[in-house]
Amino acid sequence: MVAFLKEAAMTQSMIGWIVGFIAVAVVAVSLARRYRSEHPGMGMIQWLDSHHMGWMHRKH
Repeated sequence: MVAFLKEAAMTQSMIGWIVGFIAVAVVAVSLARRYRSEHPGMGMIQWLDSHHMGWMHRKH
């Protein structure tokens, strides 16, 4: 029983990754909600199309 509990425990590194992922997800959701409230009629693809993002386009 003790061996099972020892194997099931999460390492500090794994906990850090999970907390970091949750923090990024919360920020992404809050930014998405803010975008939707400020631009109710515009879709995300339409917004991305109107804003040039050089890092998204392949350089020749």
